[in-house]
Amino acid sequence: MKVSIITINYNSSKYTIKLIDSILNNLPDNIEYEIIITDNASSDNDYEFLMNNISKSSKIKILRSSTNTGFSGGNMHGYNESSGEYLLFINNDCELLNDVISPLINFMEKDKSVGLATGKVYGEDGKYTGTHKLFPSLSKSLFGSKVSRMIKRNKFVS
Repeated sequence: MKVSIITINYNSSKYTIKLIDSILNNLPDNIEYEIIITDNASSDNDYEFLMNNISKSSKIKILRSSTNTGFSGGNMHGYNESSGEYLLFINNDCELLNDVISPLINFMEKDKSVGLATGKVYGEDGKYTGTHKLFPSLSKSLFGSKVSRMIKRNKFVS
């Protein structure tokens, strides 16, 4: 298996279904992939809706957790069931607009020194949203976002 695509569903099956459809519609047949959905203890109604409306594909594995283990726990549950050489963790409120996975695989295979890659993320308004700002930093953890930005701009005065 080349890529394991892992997402979490928690009472948001309408988003999850759109995401899965966008993956199935945009990835070429020559990529070996699996889609793993961790249902993080959604209500019975939401889980039933997901099961009744999700595409019936052998590429899809749905795991149901009896406890909501949160974002990291849900992703780890998916990871533990994955078999891909590469992992793509994706929020269920995202949709693929094209085949973003092939270029990422090609990039990773071309340069073995790279351990992490991401595609560009666009908001609903169509504007690019940088993902780098989502990564934690020591200054942000200790002092908050505003002070962290001041430090980066060399405006921090002690």
